[in-house]
Amino acid sequence: MESTQESTLQPPLPQPDSVFSPGRTATRSRRPYQRIPSSENPPDSPQQTSVSAQTPNNETEESSAYGLGLSHLGQAFRDFIDDAFTPRSTSQASISSHASEQTLDSPDHQDDGSHRNTTESQPLCSHRASSTTLVQNTPMLSSREDLDRGNSGDIRCPSRKNVVQRRVSWLSIVVLFLAFYSTAFSGIYLVVACAKPRFGKRIGIQGGITPSTASLLSALFAKTIELSFVTVFVAFLGQVLSRRALAKKSPGISIADMSMRSWIMQPGTLLTHWQTVRYSATNVLGMVALTTAWMAMLYTTAAETLVSPKLRFGPIEGTRLYGQVASKFANPYYLANKCLTPITAEMDSLYAGSTCMDLSHVGQAYHNYEQYIARWGRASRSDNSTSRSLSHRIPPMGTWYDNTTVTGSWIDLQNMTELSKKHGRMVNIVTAAMPHAGVFAASRDPRNSLGQPSDFGGLGEFYISASVSSPAVQVICAGMTEDELNPLIYTKWPNSRKFNASDWLGSQPKDIPTSPDRLNKTVVDELFGFGKKGDQRAPIFPKLPVKYNTIINATGNYPLHSLYLLGASAPSATGAPYVLCALRGGMASQCSTRYHAAASGGQLDAHCEDPQDKLAYRQTAPDSVPFKIDPDWKNVASAWALSLSLGAGIIDANASNSRLLMQLTGGFNNNTKEYTLNPKLPSLAEALAVMAGSTLLMSAEGATFAQTWPHGESPIIEGGKTVYEGFPATIRVSEYASGGTQAWQGIFYVVLVHVFLTSLICLGYMYFDIRGAQVTDFTEPQNIFALALNSPSSIRLHGACGAGPEGRQLGERWRIGMDERDEHYYITSKADLEESMRNRAGDHSDDNVEESPQKSSLSPAVSEYRKLQKSRHSLSVLS
Repeated sequence: MESTQESTLQPPLPQPDSVFSPGRTATRSRRPYQRIPSSENPPDSPQQTSVSAQTPNNETEESSAYGLGLSHLGQAFRDFIDDAFTPRSTSQASISSHASEQTLDSPDHQDDGSHRNTTESQPLCSHRASSTTLVQNTPMLSSREDLDRGNSGDIRCPSRKNVVQRRVSWLSIVVLFLAFYSTAFSGIYLVVACAKPRFGKRIGIQGGITPSTASLLSALFAKTIELSFVTVFVAFLGQVLSRRALAKKSPGISIADMSMRSWIMQPGTLLTHWQTVRYSATNVLGMVALTTAWMAMLYTTAAETLVSPKLRFGPIEGTRLYGQVASKFANPYYLANKCLTPITAEMDSLYAGSTCMDLSHVGQAYHNYEQYIARWGRASRSDNSTSRSLSHRIPPMGTWYDNTTVTGSWIDLQNMTELSKKHGRMVNIVTAAMPHAGVFAASRDPRNSLGQPSDFGGLGEFYISASVSSPAVQVICAGMTEDELNPLIYTKWPNSRKFNASDWLGSQPKDIPTSPDRLNKTVVDELFGFGKKGDQRAPIFPKLPVKYNTIINATGNYPLHSLYLLGASAPSATGAPYVLCALRGGMASQCSTRYHAAASGGQLDAHCEDPQDKLAYRQTAPDSVPFKIDPDWKNVASAWALSLSLGAGIIDANASNSRLLMQLTGGFNNNTKEYTLNPKLPSLAEALAVMAGSTLLMSAEGATFAQTWPHGESPIIEGGKTVYEGFPATIRVSEYASGGTQAWQGIFYVVLVHVFLTSLICLGYMYFDIRGAQVTDFTEPQNIFALALNSPSSIRLHGACGAGPEGRQLGERWRIGMDERDEHYYITSKADLEESMRNRAGDHSDDNVEESPQKSSLSPAVSEYRKLQKSRHSLSVLS
């Protein structure tokens, strides 16, 4: 009964201090492998009377295990595990075995084991006795030995491995490899960001890799650089701080210093644990770590901004482009042959091509003219008047292949007010230059290797400025009266035959003089170049048109080069009742052609009359003339005029097109004899020039880029072939390239430079300073935990066991020392260590640990420690 009652009674639950650290003070602590007596075997039991069941102060320690209420079996299992993993000498093992035999023979033990199975109690009791005997054979330190141990207290924990890693260890090799990788690739990224290479067709839908793949690879390598850089810098911090903690003449390290690795790995701790920044960011290493934390966070963003390929425009580059040429300018036979129509030559050998061209003229001319008139209409309705100066009025315009907007330019500007005064009548002269359509085709020629917008997923663009001649049309209109027109009207001649429109259209009357006869003199011979002083023959019209109607004349052999139009003005128009216009086409040298290609559509422009334009054709072709008239254009223009019903006035057809044109003849003041442009209406000459602009574009496609035909007497290349003609040009291409797209993005260069230089410094430190031999990183949680657990407590961290250190405790300096007699590393406050050193100097003036024993008799671990103590690495002692 008594034994049963005793077994049910348990000792009172001790306080936490007695459970975890009985008798632990700032300078003394129990040995971590010393067994605490349990209630099962009290100190006064026969088998443990004089064993280490008492502390050096002869105070009995109660079992923490029983204080927590563990069973007998749990205590025995714990003893077994401790004994299995505790190093012992051979003598200790034999003593433990002998003690075990004695314990098994003890009557007290047999009585105690009567409550358990006999077969289970023997090995467990044997281990408990062996463990107790191990503690008995552990010598206690005398007071002199305690002083020699410095701040390590009673703890004996000899290090199993060296603190310094081998140069060929896995850790050293991996860290060096990552340092090389981070340095090399961050350097490559920095060079790429500075060089801003353009990848051309190597990136694109038709190129080597797709844009999405290129962006993915760039982001992937940037992330690996960031990760390797963070790993290397954290290892660098660990080496610097660990060596600083071991070095004798260093300032030591603080808890705030050890938290610097968290700034890099967990940048959010800069906000959540901002107190540590206060104590560490004020020294050089802390400032470097704080800066690096921000740089590491921004590296991927910086690489995406400055390195990742993006579509952007490169610089303007001078080059020479090539285009295919098949004919001279304004060759009507070439245009008819290439016109796309389902009607074959077998079906209509005479008019298949010309009919197709007539339809093209109608479609192109009316479309361009309608856009021009609509723009004038919008300006008039919004009371947004244009200028009376031709250079500031709405320019010629149109479209080409439905998706390219064409804009021409007014050139060779004339003072129409002065000309009107001189000739005493309305004089309206304009010259419209259009861009060369061959540049549009050359931009797509494979020989020029220009990436098209479709090659970049519809996002690409390019600009071309070409030094080529520009097709142009000059329109001269003059107001005339009926009497002034009599020399040019067949029905007004004496003895003329009766007019018949059908006969006139079939063939002109035989009584009309032919070239070289100059016919009758007119009042406008000087203006149009008629008569003996001019090179042109005056046109003959069958009759005077009725109001709102027009009649054309395109007869005459070479060198006659103009198409003539005679119209009757609207009754309400000021000025003369009739107007005579001459249209002539050719090639101008005052312009360059500019083309902008994009997926949404292109823009083809004629850039003219710019003295700063070095690509104007007259700049690259000094022998050119301002405007070279081409007589062949008259043949193209005659088909154009007939298609647009400009000659329908011969039968009084009252065509809509003619009516609108004749409403644009105003602006002349009969009193002052001055003509001025109406700011709300286009003039007749402007309208005719815009309407004829389509003939210029069609005549230039496939034609020479020069002002004259340079390929022999034949107007086309023999055999229907083409030849390449080159021309100077500048290009600016939008393609995938590295580098920022905005000026402010240059700030990210700081990130790339910092990461590269820091990686280089870390590599130099790892490879040259410490030569790849790394010490244990005591800033790593597992290492500092093991070191702190096997170190004595310190009053410097009083009150920090619950919520952690705070305030000045974060800046307290700590050193890592070694108990050289046991080869045991521990961490202690630098202030406590200095105080201990002073005490040792006073009590043991002739017992220098650094010199005794002799260096030749030191163990490898102690020699290693003393070498680390004398470290002179600049970064290790840097504060």
